[in-house]
Amino acid sequence: MTPPSTKTVRLRSLRSKLDSSLFPRVSDEGLGLGRGEAAIVVVALLVIAAILDLLRLGWSDSLNTVWAEDGPIYLQAALTEGFFHAIFAPYAGYLVVVPHLIAEVATLVPLRYAPAAISILSALLAALSGFAVWVAGGGHVRDRYLRGGLALATVFAATAGQETLVSAAYAPWYMLIGSFWLLFWRPRTLAGALAGGLFLLATGISTPGVWFFLPVAALRALSVRDARDGVLLGGYGLGAVVQIPVVLGQEQGAPLWSSHIWTAYVQRVLDAGVFGQRLGGNLWEQWGWAFLIALCVAVVAGLVVGIVRSRPSARWFAALAIPISTVMFFVSVYQRTVGPSIFWSPGTSGGTASRYVMVPALLLLSAGVVLLDGALRRRSGRGSTLAVAGAVGVLMLAVVTSFDMSSPDHRGAPPWDDALRSAAVKCLAKHEEIAGIATAPAPFGVQIPCEQVSSFAPKRPASP
Repeated sequence: MTPPSTKTVRLRSLRSKLDSSLFPRVSDEGLGLGRGEAAIVVVALLVIAAILDLLRLGWSDSLNTVWAEDGPIYLQAALTEGFFHAIFAPYAGYLVVVPHLIAEVATLVPLRYAPAAISILSALLAALSGFAVWVAGGGHVRDRYLRGGLALATVFAATAGQETLVSAAYAPWYMLIGSFWLLFWRPRTLAGALAGGLFLLATGISTPGVWFFLPVAALRALSVRDARDGVLLGGYGLGAVVQIPVVLGQEQGAPLWSSHIWTAYVQRVLDAGVFGQRLGGNLWEQWGWAFLIALCVAVVAGLVVGIVRSRPSARWFAALAIPISTVMFFVSVYQRTVGPSIFWSPGTSGGTASRYVMVPALLLLSAGVVLLDGALRRRSGRGSTLAVAGAVGVLMLAVVTSFDMSSPDHRGAPPWDDALRSAAVKCLAKHEEIAGIATAPAPFGVQIPCEQVSSFAPKRPASP
């Protein structure tokens, strides 16, 4: 029998190292529940998480307003165009299938309740993304409290401003962090692999942001062991590849570099990523660069200690997550020309362009949590318990202080039912064929045939 070549031996050695370190199997055996009981618990938790997510803006803004592109791009297309033409129509230079699908589902309910349908589905996707982090994170984060804290930090992202919450347009940003973690997951069943692969595919055909995860996918491809791994990786690959001709065929805006991007990274990814938009912003407003410099030193020191003391698997993970987080932020902000507006001026803070902050911040938090878990893996006792409690406490402090994103002036929109009545009255008064329904922020709006809103006109009193 011919002995394997040196190249084959090295490849096998690499695959073995990847299996044992970067892509370990989940050792968590669950909570001792049967399959049916577990399904009920998962569904209940997803529903609770979605309800809480809706509460971040308040019931009125969440259920009775249409935000940004959700109206003129997605809902309008769903109401006026054919199904396949609508869902595969590119926007902003790439495919956005999931937002289009959310809008399509919203047309299945009466028009009055379309905003509620969009918000509920978007909130459920955020909750599902957090669930993906919980499930896929078991291989790298064995401590359930740390993993649960990271999952909650995903669902209730503390860096997410008003613009990013319960919106179909921004649901794929939550899915990105879930997809990143799924690329590390070793599913135990084919059904699980199919579910994970479908999630990765849905993310890929909704945002080219999955391209930033290519280093993880490439390493995962070297360690494919069975059909389950192939299905999971295939979902990612198909979604990422489908976006290529679309992006190349669409006109892209001219990128813009700004020196403010460096400042924004420290403010928005490090500061707000650790303490949340509200608390982190207040700390910046009060203490300025003195606080940011101290925070940078503390974060770097913590990462160095974690890398030195942690397990090799955690180091591999951090070596991927931290650079991807950094590159993703700088490239996205540069490509989308938001450098001049994303940073916080002295004495101010806010959630402008928060979608470009959320995923890089969560990737950095993921690296920190994995390094901590790896460092504590071989330890036990009071010190480990306090470290876990402190880390979870920081994660929850950011979530709690940045949870409430409601505001007295709402999210800048008229209530959807009022906008429908106004459009219907205008159609009748001016005998127009197209109804213009105002949405937020101005001048966004939905234009649909007047016949679709005529029933919302106030009823005239009957003649005596």
